[in-house]
Amino acid sequence: MLDYFRLKVFMAVAQEKSFTKAAASLGVTQPAVSQNIAELEKALGVKLFERQKGETLLTEHGNVFSVYASRLLETGSAAADMFAKLSPATVKVAASEELYTYILSPALETFSRIHPEISFERVLFGDADLTLALRPSTGSPYDIPADSVARIRMSLYPAPKMGDLSATHEKTSYFDVLYQPSQAFACTRLCRLIRELIII
Repeated sequence: MLDYFRLKVFMAVAQEKSFTKAAASLGVTQPAVSQNIAELEKALGVKLFERQKGETLLTEHGNVFSVYASRLLETGSAAADMFAKLSPATVKVAASEELYTYILSPALETFSRIHPEISFERVLFGDADLTLALRPSTGSPYDIPADSVARIRMSLYPAPKMGDLSATHEKTSYFDVLYQPSQAFACTRLCRLIRELIII
């Protein structure tokens, strides 16, 4: 039912508002588009499109399904991108000992198993392709800003001694882990893939 190509056909019709234009954008025939949409509607048991004033528009069911179709296509594209071959490269990474050991290193080890052609070198901050740094979080501790890859909770005080009742009132603070690629590295596919893996 949720064949990848069929989802692409559905999204093309939704965007072009025309079976004919969707067929042209996909490089297939108009009957092929009609057949894929008909099969999708049959499998779902709902009508996804209706014709209005010369346009093909999404029905209410179609609007809801478009959200899921978009997510599925995006996930499929990201997975294909993650496992596609990369050109050999060494990425220079800067991070504090704690961030590198507990957050970055496990993700990079996984990445290196997927892409052995990519190696990582830990460097000082000024020479880095990619920097991970801490910043005190603002607002809700549950809303992570776009330039962050994680939020961690840190104690403001040393660990209390055994039997210390103040331990039950220990205060904590939230910090964002910032993902900061250099200007040259930021626009690369490799940069995006590493970020996705760290978030996962």
